[in-house]
Amino acid sequence: MEKIDAIILAGGLGTRLRDVVDDRPKVLAQVKNRPFLDFILDALSSWNHVSRVVLAVGYMSERVIEHYGRNRNYPFEIEFSVEKKLLGTGGAIKQALSLTRSKQVIVLNGDSFVEVDLNKLLNSHVTNGQGMTLTMVEVDNASRFGRVVSGSDGKIISFLEKSADSAAGFINAGVYLIERDLFDDVAEDTVVSLERDLMPVFLKRGIYGHKTTGKFIDIGTPDSYGASNSFFEQHRAKQE
Repeated sequence: MEKIDAIILAGGLGTRLRDVVDDRPKVLAQVKNRPFLDFILDALSSWNHVSRVVLAVGYMSERVIEHYGRNRNYPFEIEFSVEKKLLGTGGAIKQALSLTRSKQVIVLNGDSFVEVDLNKLLNSHVTNGQGMTLTMVEVDNASRFGRVVSGSDGKIISFLEKSADSAAGFINAGVYLIERDLFDDVAEDTVVSLERDLMPVFLKRGIYGHKTTGKFIDIGTPDSYGASNSFFEQHRAKQE
């Protein structure tokens, strides 16, 4: 299998988390005495098919660069795509792609973690032959995230907005496999949101979902961040 490059979106402001994490970017929030981002890098390291990880950094970028610029205990290169101005998730991916080399690129949100078999995700992506495959995971309460609706063939039908409905549902887990040319039409140095601006365009071209039965957590709110220690204790127990 050819090596794949990865992009991790690590530049978010973390506004909702400021009350509990105010001295560092969200990806460096401490979980079990380690930066949250470490757990994502560990997962990519365990997969053993990644040659380069590009950290797309913006807010407090110097803190991330200081930490991971000298932390080379990974089986891949770590590069930094520094936003001179905040570009949004889509703009950050566009800029970071210039530092990647592989035909396919795995893109991950830096403030969430999902247990997913990356070999199966890659196989799904190759099989469906589209520009993007996103990881879907079922959560007990999908109201905070918005739901993803897919057909029996796995093709994404629609993205439903966040709502007060607290029922279970499938959500976008924030791990994507994309063809690197998917962003060719996105202008350089442009503020653009992957979710709001680009997903509707990509949806018309065809996006497929890959469902994982693994567990999911994000650290976007104080409550979800507070649950992260327990989550990773259980995750580690599964790996042993």
